[in-house]
Amino acid sequence: MEQQKRFLLAMVVSAGIVLGWQYFFPPPAPTDAGAGTEQVTEQGDKGEKKGDADKAPDQAKPVADAAPKEQPPAAKPRKNVAVEAAELVTSDFKITLTNKGGRVIGIDLLDPAQYQKAGNLLASYPEGSENFPFELSFDKGAIQLPAELVYEVAEKTDKKIVYRFVDPNGAYQVDKIFSVGDKNRYTLGLDVVITNISKTASINERLTMTLTGHSDPNVEKSMLDFRPDELEGICHVNADTERTLISGLDEPTNFTGDTSWGAIGTRYFIWTVLPSKNAEKCNISKDGDFVKTQLVWSDFSIQPGSSYTYDSTLYMGPKDLDVLNELGSELGESVDYGILSILALPMRWLLNLFFSLVGNWGIAIILLTLLIKIVTWPFTEKSYANTERMKEIQPKLDELRTKYENDQQRLAEETMKLFKEQKFNPLGGCLPMVLQMPILYALYVMIINSVELYQAEFALWYTDLSASDPYFVLPILMGVMMLVQQRFMTPPSSGNNPTAQQTQAMMKIMPIIFTGVMLFLPSGLVLYYSLNLLLGILQQYLIKRKFARRRQAAAV
Repeated sequence: MEQQKRFLLAMVVSAGIVLGWQYFFPPPAPTDAGAGTEQVTEQGDKGEKKGDADKAPDQAKPVADAAPKEQPPAAKPRKNVAVEAAELVTSDFKITLTNKGGRVIGIDLLDPAQYQKAGNLLASYPEGSENFPFELSFDKGAIQLPAELVYEVAEKTDKKIVYRFVDPNGAYQVDKIFSVGDKNRYTLGLDVVITNISKTASINERLTMTLTGHSDPNVEKSMLDFRPDELEGICHVNADTERTLISGLDEPTNFTGDTSWGAIGTRYFIWTVLPSKNAEKCNISKDGDFVKTQLVWSDFSIQPGSSYTYDSTLYMGPKDLDVLNELGSELGESVDYGILSILALPMRWLLNLFFSLVGNWGIAIILLTLLIKIVTWPFTEKSYANTERMKEIQPKLDELRTKYENDQQRLAEETMKLFKEQKFNPLGGCLPMVLQMPILYALYVMIINSVELYQAEFALWYTDLSASDPYFVLPILMGVMMLVQQRFMTPPSSGNNPTAQQTQAMMKIMPIIFTGVMLFLPSGLVLYYSLNLLLGILQQYLIKRKFARRRQAAAV
């Protein structure tokens, strides 16, 4: 109890002394705090030390009177910005953008007119999707773009749109600037400008850009269905083009190296970013019905009051090889001609040449088919002639099979002896056909990947040479011609040769199989194969007549 009284007495005396001191000895008036703050901002620690050194020891202020340190500004509420769409239009395309995420939500091609039938290339995206192309993100946390960010429209003209986000805390500003390109077709400029608007702190970050494509789940798919709309992610890394179809994207594919561009594409169209500064990574992944190609750049640093710019070119248009090659960066490799591009590229050049002369893609295919047939005529003639020679020695081969039916080794020896006497090469009919296979396959690859045939009209109901025959007329006619070729042009098998009989049975099935496959292939390709088959039958007929006259002359 006594201790509590002493403690209370001490507290009262102490309070009296403090109050008496403040009454009889008031503190001097404070100096201008704003000047002290400005000195710290401009001179930093050196300014503070210099100010302290100038004070006399007996005039030092109490700690409570020192100039207050600069505090970070309190977070301001984000502006309520309305979502709005805008368009940038050229003679080649109309691009629709939104300030929600600052992304592209519509790609409509205007020239040539046949591409207009494609409509909006992004039409299958769900309404309100957060996965439209050219999304920005920052990976290290220094710059944080809010979820469902709606940019302010800082500037909008017929040729330029500036989307801006200003950090409520006053640390940074991000501008996405879309502008109409003047040099190349189907291109927009995209500049990403990051500005450090703080006064003291630097920004260290890493930029990522994501391109997306959406596969419509309502479109029925089958193994036999020709899918020109199937999506693929593409990365051009270390001078190699890496591509993955959405159907094969079970796991993400990641590539590290010098990345000059990344893209999302279908068989005939593509949207891509070509940065002036190459990225260091490119990733392709699948998210539900979306395929994503993501470019990641190396770290950057921005000092207070400075800006950093990523400038790039966006290409959104057809896989027109001539246009793509003009852009450089090996963007033409987005058209997949495979290992036989050395043959496919000249054929494409010829196809375009014929079109420039006749103005009809179907007729251009016919002219190209005629030219290829002329070039390969000597090979097919030798093959068909070998078949006719086989007819002449067939009776002697049947005699040998009967005579040496139980001695296969002797049969083989006598057969080779007969071939030598008749100066007949059993591989003479196969080799010319094998030599033609690369040409036929290269032509197949070229036609099936040529955007020039997209919605290209020929005649009658053939209004899209990239689509299958709506009435299956050409595939069925081709199947009939194959049956005619086998019935009247191919020699019958010997009754004593089981292997030949099996081959003949298989050949009878082939027209049915081939016709079934052709039902779903582009009509432009079926047009080529049908005409090529018709010309082959004509050539066989001429060779048969030639050998028939020779036999008649020998009989006389």
